[in-house]
Amino acid sequence: MLKKKLATLLTACVITAVSIIGSFTTIADVSAGNLINDDFETGISGWGPRGDETVELSTEQAHSGTSSVKISNRTQTWNGAIADKSETLTLGETYTLSVYLKYVGDSYASSQRFSLQLQYNNGADVYKNIKTIAVNKGTWTLLEGQLTVPLDAKDVKIYVETEWKSSPSTQDLLDFYIDDFVAMPATLPEIEKDIASLKDVFSGYFKVGGAAAAGEIAPKPGKELFLKHYNSITFGNELKPDSVLDYNATIAYLEANPGDQVNPQVSLRAAKTLLDFARDNNIPVRGHVLVWHAQTPDWFFRENYSQDESAPWVSKEIMLQRLENYIKNVMELIKKEYPTVNFYAWDVVNEAVDPNTSTGMRNPGSNNKTSGNSLWMKTVGEDFIVKAFEYARKYAPADCKLFYNDYNEYEDKKMGYIVNILTNLKAKGLVDGMGMQSHWIMEYPSISMVENAVRKYNSLGLEVQLTEIDIKNTDNSASGLERQAERYQQFITKIAALKKEGLNITALVFWGVTDATSWLGGYPLLFNGEYKAKPAFYSIVKNITPIATSTVTPTATPKITPTPSSIVIGDVDGNKAVNSIDFGWVRKYLLGLSNSFPAGNDGLIAADVNGDGSINSLDYGWMRSKLLGMIEKFPAEE
Repeated sequence: MLKKKLATLLTACVITAVSIIGSFTTIADVSAGNLINDDFETGISGWGPRGDETVELSTEQAHSGTSSVKISNRTQTWNGAIADKSETLTLGETYTLSVYLKYVGDSYASSQRFSLQLQYNNGADVYKNIKTIAVNKGTWTLLEGQLTVPLDAKDVKIYVETEWKSSPSTQDLLDFYIDDFVAMPATLPEIEKDIASLKDVFSGYFKVGGAAAAGEIAPKPGKELFLKHYNSITFGNELKPDSVLDYNATIAYLEANPGDQVNPQVSLRAAKTLLDFARDNNIPVRGHVLVWHAQTPDWFFRENYSQDESAPWVSKEIMLQRLENYIKNVMELIKKEYPTVNFYAWDVVNEAVDPNTSTGMRNPGSNNKTSGNSLWMKTVGEDFIVKAFEYARKYAPADCKLFYNDYNEYEDKKMGYIVNILTNLKAKGLVDGMGMQSHWIMEYPSISMVENAVRKYNSLGLEVQLTEIDIKNTDNSASGLERQAERYQQFITKIAALKKEGLNITALVFWGVTDATSWLGGYPLLFNGEYKAKPAFYSIVKNITPIATSTVTPTATPKITPTPSSIVIGDVDGNKAVNSIDFGWVRKYLLGLSNSFPAGNDGLIAADVNGDGSINSLDYGWMRSKLLGMIEKFPAEE
């Protein structure tokens, strides 16, 4: 009965998709590119093992029908069932993915956590968790999550595994079954286009930025919400050291240059989606972060970049040369690959202070072994801070502001240590600002503590930016959200008042796009999981008196003026030819990935290939037909 209902639903989705997309899309295109239903009744549907484990059809258990897929003989948690869906998942499409899981056996515990994962390649293999849940023994359990397929993805694979463990137990390596895997285009909510824009409300005060991981701005409403409200972007993880440092390239460089221990190689693969988004929408970037004790691999500090835990750490001299070349390579690669992206600020050093130690600095050692320890302190000592800023000043763009960034920055003891660091850096001309992370909770800190800290850092002659704003809140009731709104209103109104008073506050950055994707869980942000504004949003926009007026960028599709004779219809990149590159730009425009074309206004005019005065899916279809040789001329050329 389930599969009959599912087949009916899938058929309905195909018909709906065809009616929306129009005459240039066939039913085959939609059913192959958007809908997947692997019920394992007629075969294994391309699923197989990731390693030496056994993945086979089985009639021992079935969620529906008579068959499922059994995974057995596992020796690692990552041993599971995997399927290549490159030919059936559409790049840029958002899907709801679901699969049913079950395990049985008297020797197993009553609950086990399983993960649904994405693996793809964009020059190197990338792994992303879609959803992890606890499954109870003996019961078919639905594992379901949402995924937007990255536009740069190749070899797109979906797999199921038990939650990763470095030292798995027998329980972690249990046999399990999967059934009824479905990938269906998600129904995405609309953002509220008729509410105030944060960047406009605070125009004249400071930049209003958002932090986002690539997955947060992948869905259409995520892009739209970000573009409506924010005029700067901070990458969540994609520019942190473990995302940028390229181990394989570093080892290859070392082998090609024997004895050169000081030139670690870097890559922007993890940041590509966000850098493209910033470039295509002309959004300034707040770089985060160059030097941090966390999310930095231990091999970066070991001789020969060894991953062997017994390998010795390098000397201070070698580590400082690595530090300089790492920063140099990051800056040069960004300049080379994204010359038009404006990095207006960088967090050079993050969270170096631990007020609970005798020195106020973090204890030396691996953070990957003991949380909170610092290998910068182990290999270099406190000098790493000054040196990091020296190298950043040397290689960063001349107009890029350099920041020290930290949390609990309003507490007196920690603030004292931070002020000492900043005073020293300021005297050397190496620092421009203080990043106050501003991770608040409902009861702490007080408004006066935050105000005192802003005044103190400002008194050093530095810019102040609130860089990671959220307010932890686990109460989603009406009264709970109202209390959070009051808390947001008190903080943000105070910050705006300090700005009007003359303090040099230059940016507010909210840490995440919606509650659903926040690192904190719960309900800490201004927008809920449906991309709708919460009471907290309205509380901070209603009491702000404009300092300066601003012009709101229209979001409607522009009307296209008549075509000048010098413009080639379809040539949106301005090279006087029409090819697949132009087709790609139009696709990005319609998906909301870009709001302009390389040829500027000429590109907008050229994209209206059917001459109806707007850019829409009909133009996309006509361009596709032209590239396939189905037509000789566009309607606008006739």
